[in-house]
Amino acid sequence: MLLSIGIISVASIVWEGPASPISDGMTRTLETMAEAVVEGDRGAYMALVNPADEKFLTEQRAWFDDLTRNSVESFSIEPSEVLRYGPAFSPAVIAVKYQWVLERDGIERSFESRIRLTPMNRNADGPWLFSGRDWDVIQSSPETELRVYADQQHGELAEGVFEITPGILSRIESEFGEALSEPLSIKIYPTMQELQFSIAPGYLDPLSGWNEPGESIKVLGRDEVSAERISTLLAHEIGHAVSFEFGESTIDAPWWTLEGIAELVADEYRSDSIQRRELRVAKQVARGDRRTWEQLSDFKGEALNHTGYVYAHGWSMIRFITKRFGAEARNNWFTQMGHGESIESATQSVFGISFEQLDEMWESEMLRLAQESESDAERERATPQP
Repeated sequence: MLLSIGIISVASIVWEGPASPISDGMTRTLETMAEAVVEGDRGAYMALVNPADEKFLTEQRAWFDDLTRNSVESFSIEPSEVLRYGPAFSPAVIAVKYQWVLERDGIERSFESRIRLTPMNRNADGPWLFSGRDWDVIQSSPETELRVYADQQHGELAEGVFEITPGILSRIESEFGEALSEPLSIKIYPTMQELQFSIAPGYLDPLSGWNEPGESIKVLGRDEVSAERISTLLAHEIGHAVSFEFGESTIDAPWWTLEGIAELVADEYRSDSIQRRELRVAKQVARGDRRTWEQLSDFKGEALNHTGYVYAHGWSMIRFITKRFGAEARNNWFTQMGHGESIESATQSVFGISFEQLDEMWESEMLRLAQESESDAERERATPQP
């Protein structure tokens, strides 16, 4: 695979070089960023983020804004050495240690990483801009705008992801009747903690993938796991990315709908039987083990206490809608919500029924499936064994 940067093309890049001293300008940038995090000064922090990469800029805005919900008692970025100085106006790669303490639990957390700082002029002691994490490998080519970033340990995985992603993306775009309006980038993080931290210092929930509007897809790398084996995860996250094209308000739709549609388009790559999964949901519903859709709607609220239901029951409802009304109607439903309509209004407008009626129809279907399964089991128990 080729990396294309301007007119330079190489198979992959690994930044290496002799250690160099940290300049005063670099130290000031890192100290000012850390102070801004503690003080909640968004303007001071974002002024030091390199605006050249719009996706990274969007990620950093969201990263900082999460501090209003998960504030820190302390935060520092301690540089240890410069691993590489580039030519004037190109990034330097620096080894750093992040350390922080969240107010909500008082636990000190830390990890080491490599970051890039870009000089604003030819003076090393002058101002520098934060340009994000440094990556060993970047998969790209002149023929596609797709980029895949990874560390050396996941270089082969990055190559595999680069090869299979266009096919997954094409299928999902066709399913949704929408096309991505901006280039797709995928970042493969080496550890759970670093993946979590890339979202926000206060994000502590276990996860394997992440995507929000205008951001890169982020996934957790797995050692000795092929790209084909994480196709389900890729399809899920690419499903999110394409679903945001339904409209700028899509991200405000009920959480279960967003996870449900992403889970649905991942079905083609799932090793688990779709029928078995749906039967598990049906049996849950039959024994009264379900949550209201309202309980599954707020990504930052109560729904976090019912994540399993968000994914499984959301998937089941979106699958039911697709089978009952068709993919085109389902997409129109999402488009309505993507343009600011409530789920109740979109359901009435597109399906001609109330959302309450839709819920009743889905529940009836789940009860029917559970009853059929129980009847089959009873017949099997009643059949004499040879």
